[in-house]
Amino acid sequence: MNAQSIAVTVVSGFLGAGKTTLLNRLAQQPQLGRMAVIVNDFGELNIDAAIIAQVTDAVFSLQNGCICCTVQEDLLAQLVSLTQLRPRLDRIVIECSGVSDPQRIVQTLGYPQLKAHLHLDTVITLVDASAYRGLEGEFARLSRAQVACADLVLLNKADLVSAAELQSLRAEIGSRTRIVSTVQAQIPDALLLGERSTRTGLTPVPAPHDQLFESWVWQGSRPLPAKPLRDWLAQLPKDLFRLKGLVHLQGNDQPFWLQHVGHRSQFSLASGQQPEHPAQLVFIARRGSGLRETLEAQLRGM
Repeated sequence: MNAQSIAVTVVSGFLGAGKTTLLNRLAQQPQLGRMAVIVNDFGELNIDAAIIAQVTDAVFSLQNGCICCTVQEDLLAQLVSLTQLRPRLDRIVIECSGVSDPQRIVQTLGYPQLKAHLHLDTVITLVDASAYRGLEGEFARLSRAQVACADLVLLNKADLVSAAELQSLRAEIGSRTRIVSTVQAQIPDALLLGERSTRTGLTPVPAPHDQLFESWVWQGSRPLPAKPLRDWLAQLPKDLFRLKGLVHLQGNDQPFWLQHVGHRSQFSLASGQQPEHPAQLVFIARRGSGLRETLEAQLRGM
C-alpha cells in the first residue's frame, strides 16, 4: 500500500439489515474525506442509490444484478475510473446488494489494475438482530458468509431484541471479529477508520443467487390509499424478503420512500423526487414463491 492508495470500505448484509441507513451516515461524515459511494441493487431499479443521492452527489449505481456476479465487470470498470479522478479520492464505499457474498468483492480489489491504487480498509457487515436466526437453509448460509468476511459486525436493530438475545448472538457469531450493537446503524466514528485486520477461517459458500432469489418491479398508475397499503404491508408473507420503492399516497402532494422488511415498514418523505409513475416498487422474494401475480393483483385492487 502506497501513500496515495485510496481506502475502500465494503458494506455488506442480508436484505433489510440496514445498509442504506449506514451508507447515508457514512456519506455525511466529513472526517472520512473526499468520498465516492458505489451502490448495488439486485433489482431493475436502484432505489438505494436514489435515497443516498439525496445527501451526496458522489453516488455511482450498479443495478439489475449482483455486484459479485453479473455486474462484477462493471464494478471493476467503475473502480478503475474512480482511481483516475482528480482531485484524488480519499475513500470509496462499496455497498453489496443484500444477496451478495462480499468475499468476491474483496477478491476483485486484488486485481492487478487496482492493487496499486486501492487498499481494503474495512468490511462492515450489518446483521438484523431480530431476524438473523429466522433465516433457513441457503439464506442462512449466505448470511453467515457475509458475517464471516467482516472485520466489523453491526448487530443492528438491537432495540428490537432483549439484552440476553444480543449476548447470545454475539456468542454465536464468535470472537474472530469486532461486534457492535447498533440502533439505526449508529456507529462510533472511530470504528470506521481502522485498518483491516488479518483473520483466517472457513467461509460458508452459499448457492448462486439466481437459485435463491427473484426480483421484479411493479409500477402503479395512480396514488395508493394509505390505510389499505399499510394493512397490506402488515400481512405480507415471509417469502417476500424485501420491498422498497417510491410511492405517492392519496391526499399527499409529495412522494414517499417505502422500505419494508419482515413485519416492519417505514415511510419517509422523498424530497425533490419526481417519479415517472405514482408508485414504483421493487420486490425481492424467495425464488419459486409464486408471489408476483398475487401481490400485484392486490395492489391493483386498492
